[in-house]
Amino acid sequence: MLQDQLKEIRTQLRMAMNGVTSTSMREKGIIYKLNFGVPLPEIKQIAATHEPGSELAAALWKEDIREFKILASMLQPADDFPFDQAKQWVKEIPYLEIAEQCSRNLFCKLSYVDNLLLGLIFNVEDEYARTVAYLIWAELFKEGKTVVAPVRAAFIVECMRSIAWPDFGATWKEKQAAVKAMKFYGRQSADHARQMLSGFDEFPEFMETPEGQEIYNDLKFEFEYYS
Repeated sequence: MLQDQLKEIRTQLRMAMNGVTSTSMREKGIIYKLNFGVPLPEIKQIAATHEPGSELAAALWKEDIREFKILASMLQPADDFPFDQAKQWVKEIPYLEIAEQCSRNLFCKLSYVDNLLLGLIFNVEDEYARTVAYLIWAELFKEGKTVVAPVRAAFIVECMRSIAWPDFGATWKEKQAAVKAMKFYGRQSADHARQMLSGFDEFPEFMETPEGQEIYNDLKFEFEYYS
């Protein structure tokens, strides 16, 4: 049964294959054993033709195939995904697109999301851990959701650590994810917006840099637009 499902999915992906997209991704350094180049809307359509299930999702996830990993995030039931398995998936994320899809389709829906966030944001060993934490926060805040006080406090402090601490060594993707989460948090209320902007007061040297000015002004414009 499982093998039949995987075979059917492969057939569906071949029919939707886009060689131009897969070649473009490969040229940008996004290299999988197999990449069909299928656009996300079509991957969602394929996911809709299959019953969600942990066994199928696990089988899809273990393959080094772009679309299989995205489908795994769509077909894994959130109520049957243990904490340790979530941490393992984060360790195994190969590229930013997969981090984004896992965060949007699965991680933000987990019942233990607060504990997962605290584990990820203080994890500096796994390449995508902190980035995934910010992506999850972005999804939660975008939906108008709140998080418990310790998680909110960690979010506020760690955002500035990622963005403004020159010696911390945050990657570009981590910084971008942090800014994205800050935008959605600040949109929720005027108080939240002030919280985000006031954090820059503690980093005057960073504010003198072009990067600091760009990020601050980007956030300020965002909050004024949505106020």
